[in-house]
Amino acid sequence: MKKTTSQRDERDELMAELAASMPTDRVGLLDLARAAVAELHAGVMACDDAAVERATTRYEAVTWKLNGGTFFGCQGGPEAAGCVIDRHCSAAPGDVPCWGQAGQFLVEVEGLRALVDFGGGVGVMGSHFEFNAVDLDKPFISETGYRSHFDRLRGGMTVDAVAGAIFAAILKEKRPKLIEPESRDRLAGYALPDWTADLIPPARREPATVEVPTGFVLVDVVLPAHRAFIARKWAAEAKAKIKAAEAAELYAKEEAAGGFRPGARCEVVSVHHHAFKGEVGKKIIITKVSHDTRQVWAHDDRPPRYRVNRNGRKVTEYDPRCVQSCYGFDQLRLLSSPGENKS
Repeated sequence: MKKTTSQRDERDELMAELAASMPTDRVGLLDLARAAVAELHAGVMACDDAAVERATTRYEAVTWKLNGGTFFGCQGGPEAAGCVIDRHCSAAPGDVPCWGQAGQFLVEVEGLRALVDFGGGVGVMGSHFEFNAVDLDKPFISETGYRSHFDRLRGGMTVDAVAGAIFAAILKEKRPKLIEPESRDRLAGYALPDWTADLIPPARREPATVEVPTGFVLVDVVLPAHRAFIARKWAAEAKAKIKAAEAAELYAKEEAAGGFRPGARCEVVSVHHHAFKGEVGKKIIITKVSHDTRQVWAHDDRPPRYRVNRNGRKVTEYDPRCVQSCYGFDQLRLLSSPGENKS
């Protein structure tokens, strides 16, 4: 239900009253927000609803003040006040977050591992759990390898304990299924965060569809234990050769593309229709290359534009990276490769 004008005014009055005694500098406000998160977590663990409400209100007042005395636009972008505060108060990657923190951690239930993205700070999104499959060759609570779940602040329970309970409840309710091949192939292309590199056993991220380069054959084989060592040795050698072959194939494609690769700066020299003749001469930066179709995706080589909003804050008005177009190789002239200075 939407808040009425009087309700918004009452809320602003409360925020102004609390903010009056708060620091005026950014660092002081961020420290106060972190302290409010600690108080909120302690309140949840002690099942003290009043303490949770006080901490939540204090956190909101910090956001209100840092945002220039309003909630409008406080979550409008990475540098908006609410996003800055949520990011400052978030847990270190891999550590179990407190209630009120955003964080990323691992849970394991009945041998199934999930990477959990938790929360979005204090408020409605503060009890949002996102479960992502770690081992793509194992069953999961969703055939897509991803499951979203909104919960509540559970008194006396830590965030990881609640995540484990949710995961176990879903397993009990619905038998886990293997991740569908299309989703598995897609997820295999995404690298897990760096902090997961030391997982034991290592995460298994192999795609369902294995592309074998020309000259290689994929076989399934069952061997006695005393011969498995030799097969593993051959497999390791073949894997290294396949990687080398793939790297050589990619290099050949890039060379055939005339140096077009992500980050390269180009000039538009022709267009496919006279209606776009104004594009000729425009400078662009490549973000993605399709060697098979001989096309690139690129954005204008222009600086972003900013403006000052009514609260006196600098915000982005136009970011060229948000608008991309598709061009053929023959429409472009390479100006500089990634990392080179503009000429």
